[in-house]
Amino acid sequence: MSDEHRRWQRGDHIFWTYRNPDFPDLVDRRPVTVIADDERHLAVWLAPGTRMLFQVSADGQELRSLSGTGPFTAPRAQAVRSWAGSGIVAVFQPETMYSVWFCETAPGVRETYYVNIEEECIRTASGIESADLVLDVVAGPDRRCAFKDEDELALAHRAGRFSTAKVEQIREVARQAVRDVENWVCPFNAGYERFQPDPEWTVPTLPADAEWEFDADAGQS
Repeated sequence: MSDEHRRWQRGDHIFWTYRNPDFPDLVDRRPVTVIADDERHLAVWLAPGTRMLFQVSADGQELRSLSGTGPFTAPRAQAVRSWAGSGIVAVFQPETMYSVWFCETAPGVRETYYVNIEEECIRTASGIESADLVLDVVAGPDRRCAFKDEDELALAHRAGRFSTAKVEQIREVARQAVRDVENWVCPFNAGYERFQPDPEWTVPTLPADAEWEFDADAGQS
């Protein structure tokens, strides 16, 4: 079976990875557990405390702390940290340029929906890969939506990260996501608001050969 048509089983450990073509040697990689995988969607669980790879500036600063176009142009390095806060359910759909993250709003309730605009994900032997497109949509239980990080999208455009045509495509994907929320289609109607992980699931780990320069948990390189 090709990677494109691979299906994982509930409880499998895979990697959820974002790549940036401007920094091809670095990744944002999250070890996750499969909840469901079918023709409609892939749903995964990112457990609290999961050790994950992410990107920082070459001197170890958070990218969001850089000014101007720095978050998109400054040299980068690989770092590692633990996922803080409660876990999330993330859902990916075929031929869809966004994922939906079900975030906990109260113990055992996930009624905030973070729509991450990204390239359509591809399946690999070890998981899924995509590229983040900066703009996001946040929806509440009342289905009201708000765009997030529009200023960062403008900076990414200014930095040459995206063309004018690409920015318009990203905005149209966000508008479609809003329509999907308003119409309450999959995955918003998939019932993940009350999801609880299997108590027998272990927290997946990064591969043994993973390398990084900075450890955010330790506060040192």
